[in-house]
Amino acid sequence: MWGYDVLRCRVCGTPVASDFLFCPECGTTIPAGPGPAYKVAYGAPHLVYAPSYPMVPSPPPRPRGFRARRGLLLSLAALVVLWIPMISIVGALLLSLGSTLIYWDRGEFGRPHRSSVVRAYALFWLAAAVYTVVFLAFVSAAYSAWLNGRTLPSIQSATISFVWDSTVATELVVAAVVLQVWNLLPPKLRRQALAAGVALGLLVLLATVLAHLDVAAGLGPELVRMSTVLGVLNRISVARLVEGPGFVWLAFLYYRARGNAVPAPAPAESATPAA
Repeated sequence: MWGYDVLRCRVCGTPVASDFLFCPECGTTIPAGPGPAYKVAYGAPHLVYAPSYPMVPSPPPRPRGFRARRGLLLSLAALVVLWIPMISIVGALLLSLGSTLIYWDRGEFGRPHRSSVVRAYALFWLAAAVYTVVFLAFVSAAYSAWLNGRTLPSIQSATISFVWDSTVATELVVAAVVLQVWNLLPPKLRRQALAAGVALGLLVLLATVLAHLDVAAGLGPELVRMSTVLGVLNRISVARLVEGPGFVWLAFLYYRARGNAVPAPAPAESATPAA
């Protein structure tokens, strides 16, 4: 830059040409001052007097990995409430936001973490697509039954299909949450993460069996309408309470991962003078 060294302000980090005695951004004195090459070529410094405006240092930048740690915290909260009836939608929203923040901040960490987060993010989207299709199929069957004035037994087969097909989406989420923190955990906790994932996967299957047994026994003689369909969905969600211990176990591992989320070292800046 102009054929001589470029310095950086020690307060705000602004690039400062070596013919400046003060930072043009915040007014901080530049200790190095003009370099020898400049003095030989040009003589006196370009800026002799400090600026008249008060020196206001720039706010410190956010620490590296800030979004990832915030995403881990949101995902932790999501895992605590995701399995609770009536508020599971809140958990789904928190998990969506948390996983997105972790995905955005993946570049601050090493290659293994970046790769696992990309795979986890793909699994989250796949799970969302599967659940959307399954739920719309169930709603479509219920809507058709409502238009024809049918009773709940007419949607029993659709309800059983919904119970089993939605399990696929839940198992994809389980795999994703384990992948998302695998490389942020200390090596001694990774085996525990695998055990927690397997345990939660088995609890999801157990919840599915319990929900199946409940709806297969009968849905009741009521007509199909919004209130009765919501009642059926609540019965299914109650069976999902057995998944709680697995989700809480993974929430604990997310807490540990948040405390150990240390970004990879930033690449050192080149010491070669700018041309």
